[in-house]
Amino acid sequence: MSDQAAQTTPVVVVLPAEIDVTNSEFVHDRLVAALTPGVGVVIADMTSTNFCDSSGVHAVIFAHEAAAARGVELRVAVSPDGSVRRVLQLIGVGSVVRLFPSLAEAMDAA
Repeated sequence: MSDQAAQTTPVVVVLPAEIDVTNSEFVHDRLVAALTPGVGVVIADMTSTNFCDSSGVHAVIFAHEAAAARGVELRVAVSPDGSVRRVLQLIGVGSVVRLFPSLAEAMDAA
């Protein structure tokens, strides 16, 4: 694989079904660990996440800030039908991080 291909292929981090105060630090750490040299896009795959409390939202926002500081785009794939998407929209995460209704759409986004 060429260096250019490595930079354009997103890294996918699959997040747990439930994100709360007991595992939000783990979620943040996994997202930040994906921010390695040569990575241009990281996708937080929340398509199977059915619960996310405020600590989980903060983990995603803090990971976004870490990504931005490194020049990496953080995208979030989250089901359009679930409560997690609604929570992210109500809090305004979508105005900071790009939200996609599926992993495929997040992967294909320009």
